[in-house]
Amino acid sequence: MAFLGKTFIAGTEFLDGKFKSGISFSTSRKSPISYTYETPNSNWQVEFQKNSTDVVARTPQVFSFEQLQSQGFEIIQSALDILSVKGVFSTNLENPARSNNGVYCTNGKSIAYVYSLLDLGMNMSVNMTQTDSSGNVINPPLPPEPVWNESFRYYRLSQSSTDLFEAYRNLFLAFEALLNHICPKNRREGEGAWLRRSLGIINSRVNLSQFTQTENEDPIDYIFNSQYRDIRCNLQHAKFPSATLPHSLLGPSEVKQAYSELVKIWRSIAGDYLNVPTAGGVVTYAGFEHMMANVSEQGVSLFYTSDNSPPQKQDTKISPNGKPAYECISTKYKGQTKPGVIRLVGYEDTSELEEQYINPIYRFCSKAESALIGVVYVEQGMIVSGVDGLEIIQEYRLINSSQPKTEFKT
Repeated sequence: MAFLGKTFIAGTEFLDGKFKSGISFSTSRKSPISYTYETPNSNWQVEFQKNSTDVVARTPQVFSFEQLQSQGFEIIQSALDILSVKGVFSTNLENPARSNNGVYCTNGKSIAYVYSLLDLGMNMSVNMTQTDSSGNVINPPLPPEPVWNESFRYYRLSQSSTDLFEAYRNLFLAFEALLNHICPKNRREGEGAWLRRSLGIINSRVNLSQFTQTENEDPIDYIFNSQYRDIRCNLQHAKFPSATLPHSLLGPSEVKQAYSELVKIWRSIAGDYLNVPTAGGVVTYAGFEHMMANVSEQGVSLFYTSDNSPPQKQDTKISPNGKPAYECISTKYKGQTKPGVIRLVGYEDTSELEEQYINPIYRFCSKAESALIGVVYVEQGMIVSGVDGLEIIQEYRLINSSQPKTEFKT
């Protein structure tokens, strides 16, 4: 079984072993009541505890990690809707794309897991000094002011939003307005055909290949599929059954990834056509993956400890209080799972390591050689028992520090 603090997630040793899979997120506000929501078909149970930000969705069904991520997320959103219309309280999930914990099933085994998305901020800058024949410094002219365009309004609304889904909608409107300014849509031209045509024209002037995962893919196909087909078309409808509810089938991690890619694409195009500053150099996705692969080759391991010390910037130890730190039996570098995102996975069977799980686990750390890379802190502590394995999934996302906002509260 697995508990997050006092909240049961799933497993064999509690509630008659009924619940095989479960997932937990954090809400933006503490629940004022303890409340359990059952779906009409009894396939899901969602639990809130009084004065806690934890919410857990559990099910008797045997779910894979991917199924649990999408369906558990959607069921929790439905439970939040119910609490809101009942007048109990209204809230959202807090940064759902960044972390969640749970129990999933694979190959007849139940696996307790801790998932986290960690940002690695990087920046590139080049300073050049120009002098005349006498050695006097020539000051470069000031950059021209941006040329105002309707797309700026949508861009500002997007960057000032606190909600990821609202931010993406406005950013895509900014993208469409910018493309239409450069390449106006014909009356009889379909949306998809116009988008492909305009991207083709822009690509002859702006290298769009830099925004693909490998830089060897067709950039028109990549942007069309990853932004328009997979995300925009699912979010912009308002009539059911064609519509997709915000915070529903599209998981937050997919929308967040799409946003971080699209904002770079928009600024690059706007920089070339409308004098929008590009805010400094960037590390490419391919360059980031190559760098992280080199780090992995030098040796990376995942650890956990019952030390409940909150993470600090100056942390150099897995356990600052000197408590036992356990290294996962297996740590594997999975490479790039999305553009600009690489994954490490630590795993071990729990059956012969029961003494390591007597106490709740609070810190899950990655270490390369002698240096900490990341520290994930589970404030309530995670109790691991009655499952077949423990998995630590840590993803590291490239953040070009000089680039626009890509983080949203909900």
